[in-house]
Amino acid sequence: MVVHYNLREQVLNAIGSRIISGELSPGDVLPKEDTLSEQYEVSRTVIREAVKGLAARGLVESRPKVGTIIRPRDDWQMLDPSVLEWVASSSSESEFMLNLAEVRLAIEPGMAGIAARNASSEDIDKITAAYEQLEAAEGDEQAWARADLAFHASIVDACNNEFLTYIVRAIRKPLYSRRLINASLATMLGPDDVVEPYESVRDEVLSRHRAVVEAIQQRDEEAAELATDRLLKRVAGLMRNALLE
Repeated sequence: MVVHYNLREQVLNAIGSRIISGELSPGDVLPKEDTLSEQYEVSRTVIREAVKGLAARGLVESRPKVGTIIRPRDDWQMLDPSVLEWVASSSSESEFMLNLAEVRLAIEPGMAGIAARNASSEDIDKITAAYEQLEAAEGDEQAWARADLAFHASIVDACNNEFLTYIVRAIRKPLYSRRLINASLATMLGPDDVVEPYESVRDEVLSRHRAVVEAIQQRDEEAAELATDRLLKRVAGLMRNALLE
């Protein structure tokens, strides 16, 4: 998907990326509007609007007689989708994906338990259908990526909690922008990585996902949390191993 940014977004992304990468450090003063206007070949109005966008995300603040200051990293709105994209762009792919896997491990098992408790019959049908798409996607990497996304999205939706939905959607946006959505258990496992009692990559991948589906179908919160925890720990473990190689 090609994304077209207007001038304000282009400048916002450019300066935001410089801050996230460390090129501009906390405590630094941004160049004056005239300087930035000349550097990015845009009007001062565009610069002003871009800086407002940075301020809204906690990256900068204006101080009288000083200028626009880069704020400490602890003040940044890290769950903002744009900030996450800048973090993704400034990190190595493996490092970013491991961090993301650990975030998912921290929140998604609980979400699966909530889904088991709150899901409507229609929600459970959607989760089941998404799992069936996984079964049908064997050998087609793009189809698998779409099905895997739909599977996890259906569980989020089944929580019927708008705050959880926002958090997860924010996390997913960088995956689209960096084409990392294929980073799933299916694409990380090789024949030599399969563990007992599973007999093949397909068997392990589908069995781990099926355990989540069945627990939600049975409205067993504890089992849903446990199955999701095991699935995501497997993903995180494979990522850690890849970083050590």
